[in-house]
Amino acid sequence: MTRGILVAGRIQEASVMGVTLLLGYIVLALPNQVGMLAFPMTWWPPLELPLILITLWCLPHRVTRFLAPLVAMALVLLALLKLADMVALQAYWRIFDPISDWRLIGPGWNVFSGTVGAGKAWLLAGVLVVMLLLMLGTTIRGWSLLSRQVALNVRSDQHRWLWSLPTGWLVISLAGLVWHDVPRPAASSRLIVEHVGQSRQNLRDLATLKKHALHDPIAQMPADRLFTNLEGHDVLFVFIESYGRTALEDERYAGAMRSRMARIDHELGKAGFGARSAWLASPTVGGQSWLAHATLQSGLWIDSQRRYNWLMDTDRVSLARLFGRAGWKTMAVEPALTREWLANRYFRFDEVLDARNLGYKGEPFNWITMPDQYTYFALQKQILSHRDRAPIMAEIATLSSHAPWTPIPPLVDWGQIGDGRIFNEWANAGDPPDVVWQDSDRVRAQYLKSIDYALEALASFITHYGDDSLVVIAMGDHQPASLITGEGASMDVPVHVMTRDPHVLDQFARWGWQSGMLPDRNSAHWGMDALRQRLVEGFGSP
Repeated sequence: MTRGILVAGRIQEASVMGVTLLLGYIVLALPNQVGMLAFPMTWWPPLELPLILITLWCLPHRVTRFLAPLVAMALVLLALLKLADMVALQAYWRIFDPISDWRLIGPGWNVFSGTVGAGKAWLLAGVLVVMLLLMLGTTIRGWSLLSRQVALNVRSDQHRWLWSLPTGWLVISLAGLVWHDVPRPAASSRLIVEHVGQSRQNLRDLATLKKHALHDPIAQMPADRLFTNLEGHDVLFVFIESYGRTALEDERYAGAMRSRMARIDHELGKAGFGARSAWLASPTVGGQSWLAHATLQSGLWIDSQRRYNWLMDTDRVSLARLFGRAGWKTMAVEPALTREWLANRYFRFDEVLDARNLGYKGEPFNWITMPDQYTYFALQKQILSHRDRAPIMAEIATLSSHAPWTPIPPLVDWGQIGDGRIFNEWANAGDPPDVVWQDSDRVRAQYLKSIDYALEALASFITHYGDDSLVVIAMGDHQPASLITGEGASMDVPVHVMTRDPHVLDQFARWGWQSGMLPDRNSAHWGMDALRQRLVEGFGSP
């Protein structure tokens, strides 16, 4: 009986150690890119695993009793880092930054739960947490056993052969370093080095940015010289969510978008408006729209959460403050916001219209609080329709073309919008996102439909409500994720100016912006950070 218990205990310990080694192999060999998962040579035996074993077996037990749990926790953290890299590379085309990117958990959760459904999202999150806890508990015990039990055996003459196991593994792993067809035998070590190097580079880049930010002659420009050639105009900066260059040039979308742009040009012309278009390089891709907003407002290249966090604590004069100094009432229209916007302590818009005060009483479209058409309608009704007011400078962040891109409402008659309940008919129409997202082609079709709707709604707002004082500068905030763009896409977004004022259009023409709504390869190409200075220099008094 006692012997059976001992045998069962040894089998259990052997099983735990075997599972621990298997998990260690998987974690250490796991690539941080989704595209690498399918390559068999990616799973070449990792160099780090035998080195860990040899280290644990050589050290005294009083050291390994503390070191073994640390190894287990480090491997769990490494697994999380690689999974985070997979998501970041797919969505943002860069590796994960552990120091600042944890702030993306909230926005990422909103998109994820809106795509697969809140119930499934919580279930999947719960399964992931349970798996990680099981992995942590199993590997802590497993590495402790490997460091204690096996170490006792390898030091005895009878079991010296055990040294051949990690030694043979080590030889195979090292062979991969010189074998051309095996690119990453020490992928985890290289990954850690890459992350450390990227973090150090980010710090150096931030230091350079801080020095550049100190030189800002625009900040001292007198109010009577700012935007004098825009005097009396309402200036709206519209960010169209996920509207990237791919939408106009990728063959999967370009045909429909060229037709839409031709119709918009025709409608604008009938209403007396002209348009000019160009390209802007966005500082972000796939998400983090606030980086694009901050880049436009600050005139600095804000391409990471680190830079954004730093900017929020500086006195860099935002574009909104410049317009406010020159006599405009400044507004941020942010339908995605459902609570106080702390970032406005930097931007300093005079007023913020968000989901709480835009007056929308209809149902949300998943986590998207309201359709674009209602956002424009509310701005017109609450602000622009009032005649006894200062000119308005507004930054508008639209939502309808945000993932998951379903459902999308049609345009309704502007006179019937009311409090937005008219949109309830379409708030839950069609297949839910978790069904649509099972088919990549359907996702791309919905993306196209959402961009088409976003541009149609904007053009309809301009032609229906626009007057001689209106100037609209509309741009994409960023390209969508790789699922939509494919590999090798640029980070460019289209930008358009629409107005009845020929003098405004002439200034953009001098800058090389193409006539109409379709920019081409000869159109001007700027960084999004250049727009602030261009507007100040082009429309201010010399």
